[in-house]
Amino acid sequence: MPRATSSVQRPRKFLKVDPEGHGRAVEVLGDVEHAKNVAVLVPGMGNSLDTFRGQSDRGDLIRQEAGPSDTAVVVWLDYDSPQGLVQAASKDAALEGGPRLAEFLHELDQLKADDAEVTAVAHSYGTDVLGQALLDGGRAKRVVMTGSPGITKYVDEAADFVQPPSRLYVERAPGDYVAYSEWHGPDPATFPDAIRMATNDPIANDEAVSVHWHNEYYRPNSEALRNIGRVVRGDLGSITTTDTSRSAETKLVLGTSWGGPLNAVAGAASKVYDGVVALTNPSQASARAAASGVGGSSAAARATGVTRGRRAEGPRR
Repeated sequence: MPRATSSVQRPRKFLKVDPEGHGRAVEVLGDVEHAKNVAVLVPGMGNSLDTFRGQSDRGDLIRQEAGPSDTAVVVWLDYDSPQGLVQAASKDAALEGGPRLAEFLHELDQLKADDAEVTAVAHSYGTDVLGQALLDGGRAKRVVMTGSPGITKYVDEAADFVQPPSRLYVERAPGDYVAYSEWHGPDPATFPDAIRMATNDPIANDEAVSVHWHNEYYRPNSEALRNIGRVVRGDLGSITTTDTSRSAETKLVLGTSWGGPLNAVAGAASKVYDGVVALTNPSQASARAAASGVGGSSAAARATGVTRGRRAEGPRR
């Protein structure tokens, strides 16, 4: 007899469902009032009520990895997720959703147990929403970002938006063109005060689940998901880290790297983004040009009077 699907086995509990537009929803997995650890998952672009079940399943994977008896996960899609490149090129959805997420994080303090620790987990455009929430006063004990296109042009270290003693944990998988493009700002994987977690286990056997590209961070039995679970349950000493460069990440076979071509593609994608922004938000385009024009970060430094170093990516091998 075939096994029943998870949609039959798992009961659903929603804090909010709004069918207007593409739809919004906030779902709780587990017992948020008594859980020792609470995670808030913020999905990225292309999400709606039609895709929410997949995000709910992703939240359940995080909960199972962190330890379901002690963990609750809130899947938070209470913003208008961009549905395409034009919308994703704009920060509008993050600027609108960030304050709402910040407010929810404050409300969560009243829902959870007093000693429960909150970890905010966000993917792709969701990292923009979470970043804005933290800039707007939202707080979480720990912050996890996967496949981030950048927070904003002036954020180039965790301390800019994650207030101590909170810490930022970042994952960038090999071949993640979204993270490489830095569409919305510097790649958080390069922040000098962020903890960059490994997405693949370097000593695992050939049967290990590998993670590549932009949408595989939450694959079951992967090192990427294991590390997210470790952060959520506070098992920080077991986290595996990496400092690989883009070139090392994009090697296809020994001695061969397509990091150059991929970086060119990422650069082209970034130029497409700039073109879209120029049409939809001229002021944002001008600011980005100042930050990424001739001289790179030094141009931004001249505009702001501030110069800060970014983490050097690992050895090019």
